[in-house]
Formats: sequence, structure tokens, C-alpha cells
Amino acid sequence: MGVFKSVMTFFGFGDSEPSKQESAAKPRAAATRPRRSGDLSEIITLDPQSYADCREVAAKFRMNVPVIVNIGAMSEPDAKRMLDFMLGLKDGLEGNLRRVTPKVFLLSPANVSVNDSEESEDESEDLMR
Repeated sequence: MGVFKSVMTFFGFGDSEPSKQESAAKPRAAATRPRRSGDLSEIITLDPQSYADCREVAAKFRMNVPVIVNIGAMSEPDAKRMLDFMLGLKDGLEGNLRRVTPKVFLLSPANVSVNDSEESEDESEDLMR
């Protein structure tokens, strides 16, 4: 759980919660426009049930929103297809894909840096295991 906790802390979802006054003062970005590189106020968590849910993963990722994808509820063939799809998104949009647990992945845009000392440099081969 170290990677997940690191990611959540990196994006400001650690132990300290912002006050209601602080969160009310921040304007929300429109969901249809891409986010600026400095606007990392949101991480989406998705639990796809089938490969058909890949459209939602791609839509969020194209808006420069980091996406945590839990493929644990998917059938094995659909889970493999989803992983292949996410690897394609990662390469096509120059993002990053990290395994958090055996069935949970973090798909992050190029403007998001995820640091984890436990992760190997050649992670594409590790993801296919």
C-alpha cells in the first residue's frame, strides 16, 4: 500500500483535510476542458466491470486527470484487454502507468510526476505479469 499512500499524499489527499472555507474558495474547473499542468486537484477512481468501460478511463485520462483503475471485478480476458488499452493510452498520450496492487493501476498524465523508490525503471514488462 506504500505506492497508493505516496500517490494520495502527493496529490494532497493525505491525513490533513483542508478546511471547508479553503475548499469553498477554490473554483472548480469545468469537466469538459483539459486541466492546466498545475491543476491537480482531482484523482478519479474507477472500478470497470467490463472492457466496455474503457471509454470512461480514456475520457478522464485525456482531460489530464490521474485515474486509479481497479480491474479486480473484471474477467481475466477483459482485464488483460483493459491493461493493454491503458498501456496504449500511456504511450499515445505520453503518460505513466504504475501498478499499485496486482489488480489496481495508476494511469497518470505526463505532467504528473509519481515518485516511488520501489518501482523499477523498466515497468512496462512488469505490468504485463
